[in-house]
Amino acid sequence: MDTGDYEMEQHTYDSPESIQCSLPENGEQLIRFIGKEKDFKGIGEGKARALWDELGEDFHKVLQDDTPKTRKRLRKLLSDDSISALFEGYKKYKNLSHCNWMSNHKIPASIQQRLLKHHGENSVRAIKQNPYLLIGFGMKFEDIDLLVQSNQFKNKLINNDPKRLSAALEFSIRKEVEKGHTYTSQESLRPSLLKLLKDTELVSLAFRKGYDKAQYILHPETGTYHPTAQLLMESVVAKRLKLLASKTELLDDRAKAAYDSAKNELPYEILQKQEVAVVTCLDNAVSCITGGAGTGKTTVLRTALKAYHQIGFEVHAVALSGRAAMRLHESIGFFTSTIAKLLRDEPIEPSQEKPNHLLVIDEASMIDIPTMYRLVNHIHPSVRIIFTGDPDQLPPIGCGKVLADIVSSQSIANTELD
Repeated sequence: MDTGDYEMEQHTYDSPESIQCSLPENGEQLIRFIGKEKDFKGIGEGKARALWDELGEDFHKVLQDDTPKTRKRLRKLLSDDSISALFEGYKKYKNLSHCNWMSNHKIPASIQQRLLKHHGENSVRAIKQNPYLLIGFGMKFEDIDLLVQSNQFKNKLINNDPKRLSAALEFSIRKEVEKGHTYTSQESLRPSLLKLLKDTELVSLAFRKGYDKAQYILHPETGTYHPTAQLLMESVVAKRLKLLASKTELLDDRAKAAYDSAKNELPYEILQKQEVAVVTCLDNAVSCITGGAGTGKTTVLRTALKAYHQIGFEVHAVALSGRAAMRLHESIGFFTSTIAKLLRDEPIEPSQEKPNHLLVIDEASMIDIPTMYRLVNHIHPSVRIIFTGDPDQLPPIGCGKVLADIVSSQSIANTELD
């Protein structure tokens, strides 16, 4: 490229086919490596050099097995904590050899990390026994098929192997989850399975034999498939909401007085439907305020929260995005945060100083099942919840439509403003 004053050349490089990683082999390299890496806590270059002097060429062989005999030998040089750190650190970096094998078989680095975290030093053995387990770590079915068919891979599986059929079914179900569904049917799965297996008989066989209870549950009477993770999350959320929904008639004299006080502070007369909504929020441990823009959800929420605050409740108000949280703060006057920040903070638990807590979830139409699952696990079962939003607006990015399902179930007190 000619810029007038100088010429600049642009170079492009192809991604490497594979990367070779290994622990340092010679003494000086190993000493510097152990002394520098944080994983080997409490072992500086001095102790690392003493280790090499003690173990020499047997260094790698000795650290393969954490045995009482080996620890006794190392105790001459290191404390028990440092010995544990040495074995843990070595175990972590020993997995580099597995990374080499997986890279040579074109398994992406992100999948390698997840696999090593789960299977550790048994990762390669696990793949060789069943390469289709890689589906569970995010690898595409077609890529695993290529891996199995490659000349490098010794463990070849025939097309109708139950492991392969089960993986195809699991992969197709995962695709449905990515579309936002928390369950699916054979009718919905058939096109995807046919694309993967390229044979109608194999598709039928997959439905009959490719059933793996660990990853999904089949309801024979309805013919629906429920991914285990999503089913678990739905069950936990439903159980918590059902528990809260059973706590009704909570509007005592103290709460009524607080509501009257909050209502009198309003610069205008509250409408009858809005009054019903506020009373519903105070009378139930879980409730919803729904309706489109301009229907008065903010007025209802602000009034209900003032009343809750007067009767001693700690208010936690959240929204998905920072901008939405800021708007919520400007509307209600209470401290707000994003859901992500709330989940990073300490769990919400009642204490002697703050026994009562209320969680407000704004723009709840955007909350998916995984997010709601994390929220209910982050708060004590006694924490009350108020959902606000429009079930017909802005569906979640992830799977499940929490607010829409709550409203359609009619199991939870909901006031729809118009």
